[in-house]
Amino acid sequence: MKTRHLLSLTAVAAALLLTGCGTTGPLPTFGKAITPEWITADFDGTPGDEYIATSNLQDVVFNTRGEVIGWYVKGYAGTPYIKRRGDGTWDFSALKDQKGIVNMVAGRKALAVQAEGLNPAQPAQTSAPTGLTTDVAANRQDAVFRYTQGGATVTKTVTLHPRSFKIDLKTEVTGGPERVNILFPGLGKADNPRVQGYSVGGTQPATAQGTATLTVENIQYAALQENPSQVAHALIIRPQTGTAGSAATPASAAPAAGQAISATLTGGAQGLISASVPASSNLEIYGGKNELIHLYQSGYTTLPGLFKPNFFGDISLYIVKLMETLYKAIGNWGLVLVVLTVLLRAVMWPLMQAQGRTTARMQVMQPKIKEIQEKYKERKDMDSQRAMQAEMAQLYRDYNFNPAGCFSTFIPFPVLIALWSTIRNFEFDSGFLWLPDLAVPDPFYILAVIYLIVNVGQLYVMTRKNPDMFRQQAMIYIIFLYFALTFPAGVTIYIILSTLIGIVQQVIINKQVERETATIGVKVEKTPSRQVARANAAKTIDAPKK
Repeated sequence: MKTRHLLSLTAVAAALLLTGCGTTGPLPTFGKAITPEWITADFDGTPGDEYIATSNLQDVVFNTRGEVIGWYVKGYAGTPYIKRRGDGTWDFSALKDQKGIVNMVAGRKALAVQAEGLNPAQPAQTSAPTGLTTDVAANRQDAVFRYTQGGATVTKTVTLHPRSFKIDLKTEVTGGPERVNILFPGLGKADNPRVQGYSVGGTQPATAQGTATLTVENIQYAALQENPSQVAHALIIRPQTGTAGSAATPASAAPAAGQAISATLTGGAQGLISASVPASSNLEIYGGKNELIHLYQSGYTTLPGLFKPNFFGDISLYIVKLMETLYKAIGNWGLVLVVLTVLLRAVMWPLMQAQGRTTARMQVMQPKIKEIQEKYKERKDMDSQRAMQAEMAQLYRDYNFNPAGCFSTFIPFPVLIALWSTIRNFEFDSGFLWLPDLAVPDPFYILAVIYLIVNVGQLYVMTRKNPDMFRQQAMIYIIFLYFALTFPAGVTIYIILSTLIGIVQQVIINKQVERETATIGVKVEKTPSRQVARANAAKTIDAPKK
């Protein structure tokens, strides 16, 4: 396989991979990391304000009852869908009008409380929420919503976690029924999500088939899920002990009488979880990507039957656990990525060595290949073509070149793909050097420039014997530059360091191969034997004098 073909194939594969394999949707917007905050503004166009919690991962819109009327998960972390106008007002048009941005509640309301005397469709006496606070260091955004309806007062204490898709919900109903239902609709664009619940002590999940409805008692969790991917969504609820915002743990034992939480599951386009909870309850809610790394960091991959990793997922879990181990020893995520890159390149060094030697030999052979091609350029008959193939085969034998060696490049791909997916989806809790957040792109574009320079440098090292190929392939990196501007900073750091190590390795290999092939094709004068030398000398002596 020729180098230019390999690079072209890699470019296409990378483009498909990085864009979600051709899925449609809004492209990421370049900009700085979003500082989590609460926005108070008129979002839906009806009288009264709404309350929007915005962060790198999602924008969640609450009405005055604490019901979620807009739940927008971002395909690219840090994309600012909400923009502030020059006059200080807010522009929500991207969330409302742009195709590809999914509202998980799809015109319905999540966290709505329903019971005798409590009807989400009927008016209620509301007031502005209190405690609208953001603590970035503690990774939380808090709000308390309170309203009265039918003689009952509902108080919702909501805690969002900006660096994950988790929401803690504490609900208190006073002056009303002993049990209420809390509604969780979804998943927006999914017309047939998987809807299932798992009972404490159960053996397997119970699943709502089609549009059927079923009730699961004493749930460990209940979930609405799309098929796993980078653009899939999930909504998961599970009971918690303790208070909202505390280090709560899942219920794992039989609850006290009247405290058990059950879930009525409805499948189909109107997928719905209706959780029957006591008047005082604590729920943990996950509303975000149905993707392994986010679920792992949120503590959901241990829940039975919820998510089964594939081959790449298993590799990703090994990588993320290695990252966590390194972090315990190093204490800095940026340095963890540096060490991880060096370790992985060391492990893959033998494979990359074989590929590097193949590339180096191809470059050394390029002038001779071009000579053979020029020799038969105008000769298209079958005999000439056979002769050209024979000369090429002899050239390969002379240089000990195996074209199949190019395919060794693809052997590390499973690890590289899993690593890229891991770093892309991992939520770091710190920055590195000038970077405020490793999970979002570099706001100063410094990494993108370095990325372009090192990749062009790598291309030069690989094509130094063929300037025409260098010029042809250099254009590919204009495409890669765009991706570098949208990569999470952690991904870009890994690629830059890995590429630099690859350049050093290739330079070493190039020198080795050039020494090995320096005498190929060079004619060497043979030293005459002693007998031949004596005969020649005798002839010189006996020659008649003129």
